[in-house]
Amino acid sequence: MFNNTEHVINVAQISKSIVNDLNLVTHRFVIYPALIFYLWFIGFIGNLFTYLRAELRNNTFCIYSLCGSIIDIINLTRNLFLRYLSAKYAIRIPWYSLRATCKLSIFLLAFLPHLSIHFLSMAIID
Repeated sequence: MFNNTEHVINVAQISKSIVNDLNLVTHRFVIYPALIFYLWFIGFIGNLFTYLRAELRNNTFCIYSLCGSIIDIINLTRNLFLRYLSAKYAIRIPWYSLRATCKLSIFLLAFLPHLSIHFLSMAIID
């Protein structure tokens, strides 16, 4: 017979620990989104030079990859960089004050990463 009374796991304590760890990571690494943005932007410029060469312009894989890269840089500019400005320098963008712009902002927050993934999957399928 097994006695399971010795192994009691407190789920509330584990959840609280995970939330505390995530909050610590969020507050400690606020400086890194700018670094991520700059590195991603350098990669985007490299993609532009690579995929817009004359030999690769007619290749649909390159077109899909370039469109995905453009959507990624828009997503980073729209979501990550503005969130970084809000967290680091308390610069608030007034998009959440009006109902229509708030809905548009939340839509773009979810839509742009999905659009980039769809371009990537179309490039892989092609």
